[in-house]
Amino acid sequence: QAVVTQFGAPVGNPVVDAGLHFKTPFIQNVQYFDKRILIWDGDPNQIPTKDKTFVYVDVSARWRISNALVFLQAVNNISRAQGVLDDIIGSTVRDLVNKNNLVEIIRSAGWKPQRDSVGLAEGGGEKITLGRDGMAAKIRDIVSKATPKYGIEVVDVMFKRVNYIESVRLKVYDRMISERKRIAAEKRSTGEG
Repeated sequence: QAVVTQFGAPVGNPVVDAGLHFKTPFIQNVQYFDKRILIWDGDPNQIPTKDKTFVYVDVSARWRISNALVFLQAVNNISRAQGVLDDIIGSTVRDLVNKNNLVEIIRSAGWKPQRDSVGLAEGGGEKITLGRDGMAAKIRDIVSKATPKYGIEVVDVMFKRVNYIESVRLKVYDRMISERKRIAAEKRSTGEG
């Protein structure tokens, strides 16, 4: 897609169809914009969840230029558009992670706890309302309402990675080890009995 500018000001509508098009030499310039789907890759952020657990969240999104004229007037180039998406998607992700428990970010909405060999349910009994896919869809919906004024259409938002921060991760490992030791001691006492 292309926008014809004359002395820096856009002239006419953006050209989005293939074919022969004309411009006045030396007076008019053409600025080209990609029609393909582009990728936004955010920096991993340390965000607290509703249940006060700090996690690193790495999010990625796919987007495209929906209106070349509005895009030219609002952000002008791809690198500035990436900065705008950093602000919009980053703040939306932060808000949604803050308002939800960790289990909502990690698991899908249809997940059912499974019983291990001892008969204990893994993962507790918390009810999952949105799940990871639901949160990604909600983020996309919120972001899609804010980006048309920049000539941008957000196609998809995905969680690439969700991980505990280092201090919390060590505590989780310790808790997992102590739980397995308890199960092993229970089996040993049953075997000795």
